[in-house]
Amino acid sequence: MALEQFNLSSLPAPARHCIFIVLILAMAGMWYSFYQKPRNEELASINGKNEKLRVQLRQAETVKAQYEQYQKDLKEIDARLLALQTILPTEKEAAAFLRTVQEMANSSNLKINLFRPRALVAHEFYFDWPVEVRLEGNYHGLGRFFESLGQAQRIVDVPLVTINNISNQTNPSQTLIATGTVRTYVQGDLSDQYREE
Repeated sequence: MALEQFNLSSLPAPARHCIFIVLILAMAGMWYSFYQKPRNEELASINGKNEKLRVQLRQAETVKAQYEQYQKDLKEIDARLLALQTILPTEKEAAAFLRTVQEMANSSNLKINLFRPRALVAHEFYFDWPVEVRLEGNYHGLGRFFESLGQAQRIVDVPLVTINNISNQTNPSQTLIATGTVRTYVQGDLSDQYREE
């Protein structure tokens, strides 16, 4: 039977239905292959990119929240630093503070026999600045001097003091010699004029 003589209506109904179903399935397959499958792949690609963007957005929101917390923490640290700067002298204030210690000794009726700044001891954010002192006076004057140091606005400590009586002394205001170290703390670096080699 030649193709020109082929008549669909001459076929039995079940065969026509089968051919019709095959044609519909073939058209659906072609439509899926050429139209729907690329669209599904494009949609999957878009969904993948969308999910990546969502992850990046969540990460950005986390970073933003951390940044805001860091900014808040930085403001608190700056406020604490300003408060600490009043008790931790800078380079220019350190010399003035050492003069203040000398004035405390003088006002406590102590004679300063030695007042020698020593080498700075470096720490991460500050320096120890020890000053070797030798004072001559009496116990009451030494007590007033230590009390003045304790009430100073700056941080000062006296880690070690040796007290010796002056023998054969008839002057009641000169009964002892106190030798030790007065230590203050300085922020940052000091100029070389205060450093000992």
